Amino acid sequence: MMTVPKQEQIHRAIELLKISIKNLIDNDSDIFNTDEIMPENISEDAKVLARQLHEVTINHRFAHYLETNMPGTGMTGYNVDIEYNRFYNNPKLVQTTEGLIEARPDIIIHSRRNKEISPQHYLIVEAKKGKFINTDVAKVNGFMTDDNYNYLFGVLISYCQDPDNVTAWLHYFDGTRILHELMLVKK
Repeated sequence: MMTVPKQEQIHRAIELLKISIKNLIDNDSDIFNTDEIMPENISEDAKVLARQLHEVTINHRFAHYLETNMPGTGMTGYNVDIEYNRFYNNPKLVQTTEGLIEARPDIIIHSRRNKEISPQHYLIVEAKKGKFINTDVAKVNGFMTDDNYNYLFGVLISYCQDPDNVTAWLHYFDGTRILHELMLVKK
């Protein structure tokens, strides 16, 4: 059953996301900044290849900042994982509007095996360098509505779609429907 987050939890999630995105921009923007000036002695082909970093490279750094900033939020007992593809000993399957799919979320904050921590599944992130597609939205909402998971929050984040901002949408349940709250963090 989906849980309605308390206002304090929404505020904590927003602050954790914003400070972690800001840390990513301040400390690691060279891995996703498409306007980065390259040294002149690098060939044009090398410049193009340099901009084709896989999003998991960026996700790793973002997950690092989420984990680093979590202690200040009062969130204890949670793990931050990337590309986590198991539900206990089984493949991670999720019911979405597109049907039952095997899924590997980009980043999750959860308690791996301790069901005593509530909510056990706190936040799921789907990240892109560019635009989101319907499958991304369906996956995030699926992890929030699937009774095996019932993530309290879902996040869609685009690192490079907007040249001036990292764009993130926080998803949460209000008791009737899933709401989407926009966050823009200036690059």
